[in-house]
Formats: sequence, structure tokens, C-alpha cells
Amino acid sequence: MYKALHRHHYEDLTNTVMEHDHKLSGITSKDPDFKGHVHYMSGYTSEDQEHVHYYAVITGPEINVEEGHVHFFQGFTTVGKKHFHIFYGYTSVHSHY
Repeated sequence: MYKALHRHHYEDLTNTVMEHDHKLSGITSKDPDFKGHVHYMSGYTSEDQEHVHYYAVITGPEINVEEGHVHFFQGFTTVGKKHFHIFYGYTSVHSHY
């Protein structure tokens, strides 16, 4: 049976490389809420030291928590100014209806 589409918010900070880091935030793709579902995340980081990095990752499957579920994500940015950054975290909670 079809389940309602939903999204998650996310915010994270990359690791520090060459004495700086970047912020990333956004909203995941809109996907149905079934067991084992994932979301797509993409965008670009904050501008720091006169450059940005781009990223695109697929989250892990849902992790049930008391309030609903979250998704773990991890990845790395594109290379810019001869370096890249690593990031990881969890999406916001999505409440089940």
C-alpha cells in the first residue's frame, strides 16, 4: 500500500581541513514512508575562505526513534582549492501519522 510522501531537514558541519570548515543544510528528497526507504540529499556548503563545495549523498534506511524516525547520512564534498571535506550526521525526526 502507498504511504505518504515525506521529507527531512538536515544541518551539519564538515570536518576541518586547511584551518576551516563549512556548514551544510537543506531538505531531503520527498519519498514514501515504507520500511527500508532512503532519501537523496544534495546541495552546496556555506562559503568559507572564498569557496564552496558541492555534495550529493543517499541516506541510510530509517532508524526508528520514539518520535518517529531519522536517517543517518555521511559523505564527502567535491574537491575545491586542492581539498575536500567529510561530513556525517542524522536528519531531523519525521513523525509517523
